[in-house]
Amino acid sequence: MLRKIRRYLEILKVFTKYNLFSLLYKEINRNYISSRRGTCYLDVENQHNARKMRFAFEELGPTFVKLGQIMSKRSDILPPSYIRELANLQDRVKPLEFEQMLPSFSSLQCAIPGTQNGESEISMEQVMRYFDEFDTMPIASASIAQVYKAKLNDDKVAVKVSRPGLINKINIDLSIIEDLKPFIVRIGGFGNNIDFDEFLYEFQELLNKELDFRNEARNIKRFRENFEGIDDVNIPQVYDDYCTESVLVMEYMEGTPVKNIQDLGSEQRLKYTHMISSSYLKQVYLDGLYHADPHGGNILIQNNSIAYIDFGAIGIIDGELRRNMLNLFYGIYKKNLDIAFEAFLRIADIKKEDINVRHFKLDLDDLIAKQNYALGQRQNDSYANLALKYNLSLPSDFSTLERSLILIEGVCLELNPDFNLIDDARPLITKVLLQRYSPGRAMEYFQLEGDRYLDIFKNLPQGIDDVIETIRGYRIEKLENKTNEIKRNRMYENFTRYVFLSIILVTSAYLATRADTATNELGIAGFVVAILLFGYSFLRNA
Repeated sequence: MLRKIRRYLEILKVFTKYNLFSLLYKEINRNYISSRRGTCYLDVENQHNARKMRFAFEELGPTFVKLGQIMSKRSDILPPSYIRELANLQDRVKPLEFEQMLPSFSSLQCAIPGTQNGESEISMEQVMRYFDEFDTMPIASASIAQVYKAKLNDDKVAVKVSRPGLINKINIDLSIIEDLKPFIVRIGGFGNNIDFDEFLYEFQELLNKELDFRNEARNIKRFRENFEGIDDVNIPQVYDDYCTESVLVMEYMEGTPVKNIQDLGSEQRLKYTHMISSSYLKQVYLDGLYHADPHGGNILIQNNSIAYIDFGAIGIIDGELRRNMLNLFYGIYKKNLDIAFEAFLRIADIKKEDINVRHFKLDLDDLIAKQNYALGQRQNDSYANLALKYNLSLPSDFSTLERSLILIEGVCLELNPDFNLIDDARPLITKVLLQRYSPGRAMEYFQLEGDRYLDIFKNLPQGIDDVIETIRGYRIEKLENKTNEIKRNRMYENFTRYVFLSIILVTSAYLATRADTATNELGIAGFVVAILLFGYSFLRNA
């Protein structure tokens, strides 16, 4: 409790120092022109305020750095200037001295047989038992870990080491954020289109996964398998025996980060742009597993190839969302408003009756025009802005993917100012559609559903019998109803006939008793005819 109170005071002090309380309220609730994009002037003016938030989050430590990173994925929560500034939290964290990082190496004593010394602390000399060489100057520093260059069995390796004592501090911060949730929701003005509980859940899951490097080791293996046989994309190899929850040892990837690229000709820039965009679209639409943090520092330019690094954050797209995303992309690529409209509704899980269809289609048509004809500007945040305008709730997986596509667009635009993602998407869309409806995919689907179809065929004869019996019973029932109806009609006709004959009979008997000869004869004739008709009717119905 005392640690939590001290942390509360520390957060309050930093927020007051940067005036974040009034700043956040003012910026989040501002009515931005053109779907919160703002004008260029407003963007420049607000960049200073966004920088204050970044400084505050860096000062508050790893929990808030990660919070800022996940907020930078959500253009539906923060204005664009804040999104861009918080994205800089990736690789601008002050490194710790190597001596402060030593406790994290102690997990290697449990992972590697014969190296336990019975001590909880570990020294530099003990670290050198595991490596041939080790450079204690970090080559990268992030909020959760630092990366060092070393040699293992004459192989160049990168050693990622978590910062010590993170878990307790992060748990306290998470508890404080949970306490402040009602206040955050109110000051943020979040509507129905933002599920803040889902946002916090996603944040906690991200932290849990990134704090255990064994998750990242598995991610790397999955990506290596997906890119096996593709020569122009490299994924580092993992050294399993040296991987623990706090230490990750992997192949050191030579190359220059995209953000540091300067001396490249236009032809080379076009080539690497295509490698990056096509490989990323493959991850999204073919594999359903993509790098969720593809900024310029995590993609390396090599000799006629590229390499991805840092797989702590990945995204997974299920089959249904992937199909809907592809249909949306296909509609945009084909400039078919109706296909894109139907796909967007399925992604947002809404019906046409829930929105103004005409206005929505006009805005979606504008998005399609931008994607196909605009050059040199990012387009993928348009989806979130469109959802925000109509108060639609997009899946969190979609929001994460959108932010990743924005990062990829930014990387490609650095290499090629005329880049348009839709150009590289065209051949991939064709490939995916051919795969979706190929005989092989149909056979695979039939194999997966084989048992169910087998049960259907086994029960088919009985099912046919049931259908026949049902039809037969229906026909019999219908026939019986028709027969009863005929009987009722016949009874009514007979009753009417007998009443009519009875009237004739009574009238004829009355006329036959009259003194008038003509009337008497008419009555007798009518009486005889009535008797004959009675007899005929009786014999007919007998």
